[in-house]
Amino acid sequence: MRYILLIISFLMILTSCQTKMETQEISSVNEIAQIDFADENKVLLDVRTPEEFNAGNIPNSVNIDFNSDEFDAMIQDLDKEKTYYVYCKSGNRSTKASQKMQEAGFQHVVNLKDGYSAYQK
Repeated sequence: MRYILLIISFLMILTSCQTKMETQEISSVNEIAQIDFADENKVLLDVRTPEEFNAGNIPNSVNIDFNSDEFDAMIQDLDKEKTYYVYCKSGNRSTKASQKMQEAGFQHVVNLKDGYSAYQK
């Protein structure tokens, strides 16, 4: 009986220590019209290159190039308490950027999985 209780306790501890990356939200870039980015606690983060960003972007977005050597250092300067809605062209870089941000301690990261290409349509 003690052995069973020990196993149950161990399993409960393991399940309570899940990482934030497992609970990562994924939304459509087309749903951002419903989000109030005037709220300073919500940030729309474009992780495309500066050239892509300058060619067109979602209004109110901030650009930090995921492919830049400084990406990791630049996200360290961001407020980890805010909610970040991350997008790129198609969802590939934003997925990787979202994971890096969560690994860096950001608690509220939303990957806009279908990217700027879907926003343009």
